[in-house]
Amino acid sequence: MESDIIAHGASVAVIGNGAPAHAQRFEQHAGLQGKVFTDPARQTYRALGMKSGVATTFNLGAVRNALRAYRAGFRQRRRQGDPWQQGGTAVFDPGGRLVFLHVAETAGDNVEAGALLAVLSAL
Repeated sequence: MESDIIAHGASVAVIGNGAPAHAQRFEQHAGLQGKVFTDPARQTYRALGMKSGVATTFNLGAVRNALRAYRAGFRQRRRQGDPWQQGGTAVFDPGGRLVFLHVAETAGDNVEAGALLAVLSAL
């Protein structure tokens, strides 16, 4: 997916909420070409309206997403950062204006690749 994003002239930045050492390990493990940052205070998450809490982590949607990920071969590793914090996807134009935001409703609620690439194509 990252290569598709780069092919659209965009770059990837990941913002986690664990300790700096967690971000460094993630960066090494993921092998991203983009940047990896950490925001343990979760100010970025709040500014973007990301959801947090037990109810967004343990619910039927999260179970469905976990089963889908498991069937696709993904396995949960050690927890790093706030386990109740959900993420999302934000796209900013070259001027820094937010042009797309997907706020995860539950654990594993990721933006569809096609929708993200359509946004990038329109920029």
